[in-house]
Amino acid sequence: MATNSEKEAKDTAYSLFVAPRPYSFELSAEMLELLRKEFDPPIIITKLAEAVAGKKEAEIDAVAEKILGKYGEEWMKKTLQLGEEYPDRTYEMLKEAADQTGELVFPQVLQRFIEIAYLSTQQFRVLPIVENWAHRLVYKVTNCYTFKTLQEKCGSDVAGLLPCRHACLTLCRTGWEGLNLDAMVKMEATMMKDGYCQFAIDRV
Repeated sequence: MATNSEKEAKDTAYSLFVAPRPYSFELSAEMLELLRKEFDPPIIITKLAEAVAGKKEAEIDAVAEKILGKYGEEWMKKTLQLGEEYPDRTYEMLKEAADQTGELVFPQVLQRFIEIAYLSTQQFRVLPIVENWAHRLVYKVTNCYTFKTLQEKCGSDVAGLLPCRHACLTLCRTGWEGLNLDAMVKMEATMMKDGYCQFAIDRV
């Protein structure tokens, strides 16, 4: 026979425990797909190919700087926007640390957005980081899908001018400006000479 306390326990309403949504430490697949649809390299390279058809070398670089520079700017601006809209737990922890210390925006936060930009448009899964410390961020791009597309659609002569560098250089500048940082960027290696491109960002 049930005691009064047992009967009372059975008759008492209780709330069910709802487990919190598990944290994700991975970049959002939806975010990467949104960026890929808008900034997939064949889209911009097709536009470039049409614009430089029949032009001389000096003209090609000027046209490329305008078209690919604008592309790099919009690419990073959208990356900054979506990177905030789709935060992962790693980014949340990084921002908390940056708020508490006043540090880490350069280079860690900047690096995150650069990685998002490349991983959404390239065919590799990891962006190689060469240096990462308080005043310098260096990364390299190997097996570049953009460069391959450039060779296919524009030919080796145009690809040899490396017009795609304008997109990457502008991407970096737009990134640090969007994070209210002062820095400068330069290419330390090129696809034509070294088989990969390397970009060094120095905080000033």
